[in-house]
This record gives sequence, structure tokens and C-alpha cells, in this order.
Amino acid sequence: MLAIVYFKIGIMKDNRRDFIRKMGLFSGLCLTGIPAAYSKIYSTEKIEGMVLKASEGETWYIGNERKAEVTIKIAKNEESTPEFSLLTEKIPPGDAVPIHKHLNEEEFLFVQKGSIEITLGHTTQQGNVGDLIYVSRNLWHGFQNNGTEEVILLFGYSPSGFEAYFRAIGTKTLDKALGFTEEDWKRTNQKFRVIYKE
Repeated sequence: MLAIVYFKIGIMKDNRRDFIRKMGLFSGLCLTGIPAAYSKIYSTEKIEGMVLKASEGETWYIGNERKAEVTIKIAKNEESTPEFSLLTEKIPPGDAVPIHKHLNEEEFLFVQKGSIEITLGHTTQQGNVGDLIYVSRNLWHGFQNNGTEEVILLFGYSPSGFEAYFRAIGTKTLDKALGFTEEDWKRTNQKFRVIYKE
């Protein structure tokens, strides 16, 4: 059974309908077994369906110090702008996604493996395999792997586009330094309208 961790403050009726419609598709993808399925965007006007292999995707290693591996599965590109993006992230023990908020996007995450501490606004709880987390725009959130095993998250954004942030702050190999200065981080975060809590 799909367990849902759902926090939403002041959601409007139209937004709720839109969210339910999008999450219906996303939940279907999770429940039908997408451990890491989609690697590219195809216009729905050009193709009726597709099967992409688990090994496919655009992989980036994140930040100067983090060892997390993010793989972009569904993304905005020059030919198509999907309503949401879809990615996976492998978070090693002891690693964390710092507390931050998105000014443009809603975010959804599905715990595929492991157990992760979830901070949403002023609340903190544990997310386990099968849990679904929804994050509204402007809501502070972060994740911490306090366990002894790797955590795998399937996650995405609506509207699509923020996935390009991981290209900007990632490297193609684990041992390559990003080389960002404080000014580089500030400029990149402003470009993608993401704010980190101090």
C-alpha cells in the first residue's frame, strides 16, 4: 500500500484539483515500478508510449562536499515542456539535503529505499519505504539520512525546469571538484529561485 506523508498549508481548491491530477499520474508511475525508468523527454504528440531502462538517465554528483547521486529522468528540453520533471537521488548515510524552499515549484518525493528524516516547515518526522511527500512552494524542507544504508528517493517538480539546477551544481564524476565560490552559489541559487535556510 502507498503510504502518504502530506503536508499542505492553505491549499486552494483549484490547486488541490491540479495537484491530485498530477499526483494520480505520479502515484501510478511509482506503483507500477519505476525504480529509475525515464531518461529523456519525448513529446506526447510524437509518441504514444515508451519503455526506458533503469540504467538510462543523466547522472550528476552534487555539490562541493556532498556525495549524492542525482539522475534526471524526465526533464524540460528545447522540444517539450512537460508538466512535471522526474528524478532519482541516492543519499548515502550521514548525508543531507539542506533546508531550503522553492519559489517557483511544488515538489513531490517517494521513498524507494531506506528511511530518511524529513523536515517540512516546523515539523520533523521519519519517512520510510512507500511514503510520499508533497512540498508546496515557499515551504522550508530538508532531508537527512541518519541511517546506516543508502536512501533512494524518486522525486520531481511542477512545473518542470528546476531539474536543470542539478546540472549547474553537479559534476559528471564523483571525484571531480565543483569549484564553486560563494558568489557562484549565490548567483546559481538566485537564477533557479531556491533559498537555503541560514
